[in-house]
Formats: sequence, C-alpha cells, structure tokens
Amino acid sequence: MDNLSINGYQIYNSFLSGLNQIEDDRDRINEINVFPVADGDTGNNLVRTVSLIAYRLEPHKSASTVLERIASLSLDSARGNSGLIFSQFLNGLAIFTKGKEFLTIQEFSKAAIGAAKMAYEAVEKPVEGTILTILNIWAKTLEEISIEVKNIEYVFEKALVNARTALENTKNQLAILRENNVIDAGAMGFVSFLQGIDYFQKKGSLPSKLKLSLRRSKNIKGFDLPHTHNLKGKSIDYRYCTEVLLEGKEIDKDRVKNRLSTLGDSMVITKGVDRVRVHIHTNYPNRVVEIVKNEGRLLEQKAEDMFRQEQVVNSKLGRIAVLTDSIADIPRDLLDKYQVHLMNLKLIWGNEEYLDRLTITSDQFYKEQVIRSDFPGSSIPSESEVDTLYRYLLDNYDGIIVLPVGKLLSGTWNLMSKVAVKINPEGDKISVINTCLNSVAQGLLVQEVAKKAVLGANLNELKEFANSIKGRIKIYVSVDTFKYMVKGGRVSPLKGFIATVLNLKPIVSLDENGKGAIMGKAFSRRGLMKKIIKIIKEKESEKGIKSYALVHADDLESAETFSRVVKNVLGIDPDYISSISSIVGMHSGKGAIALSILENE
Repeated sequence: MDNLSINGYQIYNSFLSGLNQIEDDRDRINEINVFPVADGDTGNNLVRTVSLIAYRLEPHKSASTVLERIASLSLDSARGNSGLIFSQFLNGLAIFTKGKEFLTIQEFSKAAIGAAKMAYEAVEKPVEGTILTILNIWAKTLEEISIEVKNIEYVFEKALVNARTALENTKNQLAILRENNVIDAGAMGFVSFLQGIDYFQKKGSLPSKLKLSLRRSKNIKGFDLPHTHNLKGKSIDYRYCTEVLLEGKEIDKDRVKNRLSTLGDSMVITKGVDRVRVHIHTNYPNRVVEIVKNEGRLLEQKAEDMFRQEQVVNSKLGRIAVLTDSIADIPRDLLDKYQVHLMNLKLIWGNEEYLDRLTITSDQFYKEQVIRSDFPGSSIPSESEVDTLYRYLLDNYDGIIVLPVGKLLSGTWNLMSKVAVKINPEGDKISVINTCLNSVAQGLLVQEVAKKAVLGANLNELKEFANSIKGRIKIYVSVDTFKYMVKGGRVSPLKGFIATVLNLKPIVSLDENGKGAIMGKAFSRRGLMKKIIKIIKEKESEKGIKSYALVHADDLESAETFSRVVKNVLGIDPDYISSISSIVGMHSGKGAIALSILENE
C-alpha cells in the first residue's frame, strides 16, 4: 500500500476488509446492544448496511469516485441508528473529498473531521459514549498526528489505538452501559470496521473467505439480513421502527427533523447529494410518511413491529408461527392477542408506494380516493422480503402456517409457496394454505387457526384444521357503487354503466374456489341488507352459525347498525367489527360493508 497517498483501490479494499471484521464481530455487537434501546440488532444493522454497499461496489482508481459510490449506496442500505449515523459519516467523507483522485493523509483527516460533524448533526439528540464519540476521536487523532507524520499506515494505526481506548471508556460515559458493564455496541461496530482496515493495511490483501463471499454475492439484486428488535422485556413506548428513503436535491433536513420531532424518538436523519434517509421509532408510521413525502420523492419505506418481536423473544404463546397478509381484515388487538405475524402488501398510487395498514391507513386512503382521479394499484412483497421473514420466524418457531389471500385473488399465494419450497423443500416446516378467502372471511380463518396455535397445536394439526374449516367460512359484501370495480378492471365498463343507470347495488361473495361471484342485486342498501339477512337466516336454519364478524369501508355507523340486525337473528355478538384494508377498499369503494360467517360443522 502506498503510504503517502490514498487512491480508490485502497479505499475499496479497505472497505471490504472492514466488512469482514464486522461480520466476525456481529454476534458480540448484538449481545452488548443496550442503547438507545436494548434491541439486540446493532451488529445485524451494521453488517447489512456495509454488506449491501460492498456487494454493489466496484473498484476504481479515483478516491472520490469510490467514496461517492459508497455514500450513495449507504443511503439505500443503512439500517438502525448506528447504520444511519455511519451512513452520514460516509456521505460526509464523499462531500469533503469531491473531485480528488488521490488523497494525502491531511486531506483525508480534514474530510473525516467534517464528516464526524455531519454525523453529529444527523442525530436529533447526540449522546456521548456512542459511535459518535468514536467517530469524533478517530477523526481528531488523524488530524493531530497527520500534521507531523505523512505515513498513512502509521497515522491510521495510532488513530485506531485511540479509538479502542475511547471504546473502552464508553461504559463510563453512559449510565446504562455502566449498569450492564458493556461498551457501546455501535461504537464497537465502528472500531471493528477500523480493525478490518488495519488488517488490509498490514497484510495488503483480503481474507479468502471474503473473496469467496463477494464472488457469490455479485449477482444478488435484493439482499437482506433478518432484522429483529429483541427488547429484552423493556417497555415499548413507540411500536414501529420506521425508515423512509427520499430523493430530492432540495430536501431541508432540519425542517424534516422539526416536523417529526413530536412523533417518536431515536430519530436519525442522514443526507447525501440527492437522497435523505429518515429513521424514527414511532406509533404513527403513516404520519411520518405523510409528512416526509412532501419533502421529496418516496423511494423506500419500512415499519418493523418491535412489539411483536418482543413478544416472540420474551412471551411466545405457541410453537408454530401464524402468518397472514394485510388483506386479512382483523383488528390489531386480536393480532396482538394471538401473536399473528403480518406481511404487509404494497399500495401504489402514481409514483408513491405505501405499506398497506402501516404507512397508509384506511382513513387516509378513502380521503385520497375521493379527491384523486387516478386509480391506485397494489403489489406483493419481494421474494427477498418473504425469504427474510420466513427465516426470522423459523429461527424462533418450530414451523410456520401461512394464511394468505386466496390463490385466485392475488399472486401472494404463489409467492409465499415459491419461497417456502426454496427454504423448506421437504414441506415439514412451512405450510402455505390456499385459503380461497379474503377480507373479513380471511380474518375469521386467521383468528380460528391462531386460537389453535396458542394452545400448542403442531404444524400438521393446524394445516388439517385450516383446510377443514375454510369451506365453512362465507363472505357477503354490500357495495354502494360499481365505480371502483370498473376502475380496477373487476367489472366491465358496460356492466358498470348499466348498473349505475339502474342504481343497482351488488352483493359480492366468493365461491368454494375463491373466485368472485355476484350473489344478488338490489336498488338500495336497505334492499341489499335484507337479502343478506335472508341468506343468513337460511344458513342458520341449515347448519347453524358459530360466529361472525363485520368490516366496513369508512362507515362504522352503518356496520354497527347492521351488526345489531344480525345479532337479532343469531342471538350472538360479532367477534369483531373492523375496517377494510386499503387494498380491498380500492375495489369496494367507500361505504362498503362485508359480513363473514363461520358455519357449524
């Protein structure tokens, strides 16, 4: 290695060597993670952040070219507090070295000082004794020693010594670290990265296992690491670890920070040349997205449920995970009660993408539906997202029963099945059921299977039960208008026009294979309800009805009124009344009401 200047090839190889060391230390970093929340994931976050950069990074002789590429990739890949702080530091390095093909140690040191300052500014409430402290001390040491010494390897080695000393001192700077007798996890992650750089400087080559890993990973288009928040019994004030990636050259980071300040904690906002990544723990991911989408174009978003993850680690109820998608209309309190896991589908509206039920709520959706002329669409999760979720659940359960929307209604079943076969070709760990259901009917099935799961049923028992009960679940949907069915292609324009002229309102149902069917029509909602009640009376006299539930599209009052009528017929209360998923609602339209029943055996 040239000890008087730094070029792009040296930065490239040093970065890869840093990744190798963080990967080696990941478990230890996770283990000591107690600040800002004891979620045991800092090692995973840093490995994900650095590895996604490394697997897409190409060598180049220019130092600034490589640093700019690292910075850009880091905004796409950064995860967690430490990952985002490190990303901002990397972006700072790129900004302060722009246009330089080679760097002297003094030029690099000056850039590191500026980058450390930017990292501090990215955090809403900077705290000493964290990765911020180590970044600052390392950068200052580089600057101080480089005044007298020009040998890069020597300066880096001395700066590493000071970084290690500062790392040991973090336990004296934060009370929570002192109480647990640990050093800071994020700070350790950065020191591990520096140790990887030191390895390359001394050896002049990369470890063979890293070279093999890179060769295998160059063709990976979507790569993720299981990401969990193990809160170790701590109370959770803010449920969702929320992140949003924005694109735009004029984004005001301080304005974003001020507007989000009342929505949660652990906020970190990192900025590159034309992208900003926002991280915050909040109970309102939808409000976070609603605010930041006005600042730039939404590129990516996530909202991880830390409460459910805490349940899995500390108070798991059954041996088999129950997994469904956001099409299943079932209230959050029941999902929590039975610890059901949710895969959120995506709603796409113009150039904007949202996570169903998370970053857009039903209330928000119907307000937008009234004023927007364009029709939204939906998409299923990526294969890598499903793969990550499956692997996480299998790390914590004996198996998974998957209850997605019916096979004929969406591509979700095919995706879930494909990934299940890839991960578990024997089929003894993951079972994907063709529910032939959607909406509230799917929700009733999920609830019944989850009840069995928490009582200790095994995968085969749950699979048999789900297949035996799904045919006894019926759904009847009262739709106010054909307008949105026509827009979504579910009904032809001619039929929609005729229905509108005649003021016809349909009862939509599903046949035994899960295919949509019209069960009847009426000229008014009252007429529809009468027809549905007639069907219910016939079902009650034939087999009897064990339970029922209702959902609505922004019309709780009508749903409650109809529920009272059903109760008069059946003599029992509904299991629940809830709102319809935004993705279901985009076809049913505002005002729709759905009733689902579970027949007796």
